[in-house]
Amino acid sequence: MKKALFLLIFIVLTVSSYAEDDPVRNLFIEGTAERTDQRQFFLRIFTIEARTAGFTLTENKEDADYTFKFAVVPNTQIGEMDDNQYILKVSLVNNKTNLENVSFDFYFTELNEMYEHTQSIFHRATVFLPSSIVEEKFDRSWQNKLLYLRMSINYPIAFYALHPEGLIAGMALYEGTYEEPGELIPLGNIINPQPGVTLGLEFQFFRFMSLEGYLQASLGDTTTYSFYNFAAGGELKLIFKGNYFMFQPYGAYLYNFNVSPIFAEFPVHSAGGGVQIAVRGGRNGAFFVDLNYMHSFGYTAIHNPFIDPPLAPYPDVIYYNRFVVGLGLGYKVGMFDRR
Repeated sequence: MKKALFLLIFIVLTVSSYAEDDPVRNLFIEGTAERTDQRQFFLRIFTIEARTAGFTLTENKEDADYTFKFAVVPNTQIGEMDDNQYILKVSLVNNKTNLENVSFDFYFTELNEMYEHTQSIFHRATVFLPSSIVEEKFDRSWQNKLLYLRMSINYPIAFYALHPEGLIAGMALYEGTYEEPGELIPLGNIINPQPGVTLGLEFQFFRFMSLEGYLQASLGDTTTYSFYNFAAGGELKLIFKGNYFMFQPYGAYLYNFNVSPIFAEFPVHSAGGGVQIAVRGGRNGAFFVDLNYMHSFGYTAIHNPFIDPPLAPYPDVIYYNRFVVGLGLGYKVGMFDRR
């Protein structure tokens, strides 16, 4: 487990090194009103709307790209134009040029009626921000890298379906001979978690397809908490990209080149598939969840645990069909922009 802890620390440090905050959309909110409750109400509501829309609010106007301004004034035309008692004056000011991008009025009487309008008012004021500001929210460069270094912690659960070969009634170990078995010990299927780690390199050769090679280590016997199983594999992935996520179904192959001594025989070839769902984690990276299924080709044989002491020593190995359902959590760092 020390190795697993070391790799987890390595992943955290890598994320800290590469993950950068999203490009900010800085906004400062200021407002005035004759009544204190009106000013506090609109400051609170527009702050919520701004954060929901993805803006970063600053404490000082000098630190912001734009200022969202509001003012609540009495409606001096009441009785002539309408019966609303107040006017909410809204504007959006470019702090670099000090010019108003948007300016409009909204008439109201009671604060309670404004709950259903503040979202549309804020959207109306900010929807025409210059594209260089708006598009930063949908920066997809993290999805279009030539290479990704992948690190993950995995929790595969191995299912061993008992094979009847050599067993009494297809399910029991025995003490004597097959004809006169003597003491019997019945067996069943085994479900065994085998947590581990994966380190891989993914090559995105098309915008919609990538190929990843990786090395994998997992616990061979969870009672000893030691890394015994080592394997190398590859995944061919299709890539579906959204503004904030990547969805990657894939086919996978795994070659097992070293396994725990609890196994008498172990099939070296496994194949299956899965899906990886990634969300942006910094300018160049992504956090992901990986769900997969792998099937081993051939029988897995485990040494009879009752040989010593010899309670039921026959047969000396027990055969199983093996398949694995896995969950992985990880981070991948992108390198070199695709053209």
